[in-house]
Amino acid sequence: MGIVIDNEFTVAAAPDDVYQLLVDVERVAPTIPGVEVLGRRDDGVYDAKATVKMGPMSLTYKGTAEITESDPVARTAVLKAKGADQKGQGTAQALMSMAVEPDGDGSRVRMSSDILVSGRVAQMGGGIMGNVATRMIGEMAKALEATLQTGETVMAENPNAMGAVLGSIFRRKDD
Repeated sequence: MGIVIDNEFTVAAAPDDVYQLLVDVERVAPTIPGVEVLGRRDDGVYDAKATVKMGPMSLTYKGTAEITESDPVARTAVLKAKGADQKGQGTAQALMSMAVEPDGDGSRVRMSSDILVSGRVAQMGGGIMGNVATRMIGEMAKALEATLQTGETVMAENPNAMGAVLGSIFRRKDD
């Protein structure tokens, strides 16, 4: 199942500082709920692990992440990530395009994620996955801002995915 999720958020920090953090995979990973960098290869690709909780399911993907495109002048970048569920029950791939622009005294970050999943998580549906991803991006924004303000890496809180699942179900029921 493939879905595209567009998100944007503001951060109270200079655009160049936000961009530099976003393209530093080792520093930005802790700001994304459930993501951990396991090491860096000689070719610049990072080994990574991502754990996502969706209701009663907890999925852990091991794979790779890398910045495939980067334009510091335009403050745009593309991150490619792929992984396999550690229980052998599916795969996930994501191509995330990022753009940072000035917004008042801070920055606006626009992200578009093209996500392709297979296995158990694909059965959850795009609405639920989009809702969980939106909550994860919200937590990432808070952790990014705190990291930039303190100079210390701030880990994101893992959002309550069960709330996202229930919210998505009830929203559909009302439609």
